[in-house]
Amino acid sequence: MRTVKRSLNFFGVGLLVAGLEEFITQGVLKKTYGGWIIPTIVAFVPFLAIVGLIGWFLSKRLSEAGASLIYYLSSGSIGLLAEWFLMGLSPWKDPNAPFLLMLGFQLGMFSFWGSVAFAPRLLLDRRETVSRVRRSYANSLLFGMAAIYGVTFAVPGKAQFVASIVSVLATFLGLNFFYCRYIKLLNNCR
Repeated sequence: MRTVKRSLNFFGVGLLVAGLEEFITQGVLKKTYGGWIIPTIVAFVPFLAIVGLIGWFLSKRLSEAGASLIYYLSSGSIGLLAEWFLMGLSPWKDPNAPFLLMLGFQLGMFSFWGSVAFAPRLLLDRRETVSRVRRSYANSLLFGMAAIYGVTFAVPGKAQFVASIVSVLATFLGLNFFYCRYIKLLNNCR
């Protein structure tokens, strides 16, 4: 029963993070306010199941810090591959795109998918030793989401798309700071 509750919490947190972002990028920006829900569930439930299994497998074979690092890198990589091959957002799609903009976009997508998988891991870790990182992360995630929504609904017209995407990328790239702190803390707790 405890494992079922933990799994439901894992999926709930992951889907909440994914859903909050997808509502903006797939709902608001594409003007499909209801059309984003089913594709989000179809995409992220299998993703979370796969990365959950990867996390379980890694936890049996590596230190907690090593398993967490590989888990994050695997999650971001799986998501990036989905973006490239299923959604067509590959870096080679537009060879004339500015390299630094494309790099930032790709790193942001990687960070988003990694965050969908890692947010449950960090937020559901109730140990006192990680409580400061968990609280700081939760506050930053909430602030980032509020900023994304605020920017998206405040910026009018054609600038809305760019402003929204930049705020999404900045939020998810910024969360990497907490993943590094968490993994470092796990490494120090050995």
